[in-house]
Amino acid sequence: MIAAAFWILATVFAFRLYFVVRWGSSTAFVGAIGIGVLGLFLTGVVVPEETIDGALGGVNFLHLFRNLCVTAAVWLVREGIFAAYSPDECYRVRFSHGPVAAVLAALTISAPFLSQRFVPTTPSYVPENVQQVPVYLYAGVYMGILALLAVSVLRICLRPQESLPVRVSARVVAAGMALVALASVEEIAYMTARHFEVGTPSLHQVLYVVFSPLFYGGVLLTSLGLGIPPIVKAWRRIQLRDRVALVFLTATMGRTYWGLSRAHWLVAIANSCFVKCPSVGLYEYVIRSSDQKVVLSGRSTPMLAGRVLDAAQARFDGGVDSLELLLPVKAPQ
Repeated sequence: MIAAAFWILATVFAFRLYFVVRWGSSTAFVGAIGIGVLGLFLTGVVVPEETIDGALGGVNFLHLFRNLCVTAAVWLVREGIFAAYSPDECYRVRFSHGPVAAVLAALTISAPFLSQRFVPTTPSYVPENVQQVPVYLYAGVYMGILALLAVSVLRICLRPQESLPVRVSARVVAAGMALVALASVEEIAYMTARHFEVGTPSLHQVLYVVFSPLFYGGVLLTSLGLGIPPIVKAWRRIQLRDRVALVFLTATMGRTYWGLSRAHWLVAIANSCFVKCPSVGLYEYVIRSSDQKVVLSGRSTPMLAGRVLDAAQARFDGGVDSLELLLPVKAPQ
């Protein structure tokens, strides 16, 4: 699950980075996703944890660095969500959204960690060292801050949204943040039980095993939710439906309507695949097909091409017919 979350988040990061470079989309989201990718990378999905931590001194500084990355990522997701979904910008004046609060959160997490009795690199750092008060405080404060940030994101994601893609994205992110908050509370319960030696070993084992599916499942859902808007935006910008219709009409009617030679016809088909605004070319076909003065050299419009033109005409006229519904339909034989 960790590997799946890493690769999905990395893919979403590539999409988001492209939109930031091309169209100036939200830098808070791309920053959050980039830091999140780094945090998941530090879990050992690509390079073993022992190798990375060895480069940092071999005393589990990797654990602190990874947790700070996760905290920063959730913080930036929160800022991006508030910027996108808040009805106004009054939230910006709150102390909890300021850079000072972010720095204090990082220091609050780091201080107990730096006060511990350091041990060599271990993949089970917290379970093996939770009896130390500094380690218990460090992990508990980290999980508490993460839970508060996740609940803050969850609350604003549940607000009504007019746009369907935004509403779906917000609900998926909300589900992910709910799982992250639940996992954080569950982990605090596990560490408290271990630190104060409360409960049976079987209970401790159950609490330990439940954390990863909850937490990384939440990361996975959040990654998917943040990926929905750029995918929808990309779909709209490439205008795939109009592009397919334009290529089809150029291939079937280009020579008849425009009197193109075979060479120019082939070039026109290729150009229709990459034209910047396929809707313009599609509209030209609609106009040409409705112009009664155009002589079609005694040839009629093929039935399927006619259906595509009718659907385009209905859409340009404000009708309800859909090109994507008609293109796959074969004409009766």
